[in-house]
Amino acid sequence: GIPPTACVMRMQGLPYKARHRDVEDFFRGFEFIPGTVEFGVDSSGRPSGEGWIIFRNSQAARDACSAKNNQYLGDRYIKLFL
Repeated sequence: GIPPTACVMRMQGLPYKARHRDVEDFFRGFEFIPGTVEFGVDSSGRPSGEGWIIFRNSQAARDACSAKNNQYLGDRYIKLFL
């Protein structure tokens, strides 16, 4: 399950064709919880470029945010929010 210390990170700017594995690969080496990636959709059901991933705790999320904010996933840079 998801531990009570878990911390959700919001992502903006995701490539519309990004898959769960792409996001998990982006955060490889950081303590996220596998299988927790979710993608946002717009009102017509198309990908919005927004998504969420859950980290084991707030420190793990802060570490990932510091290292990966504004880094590229494919040809788009990703903005991260805690």
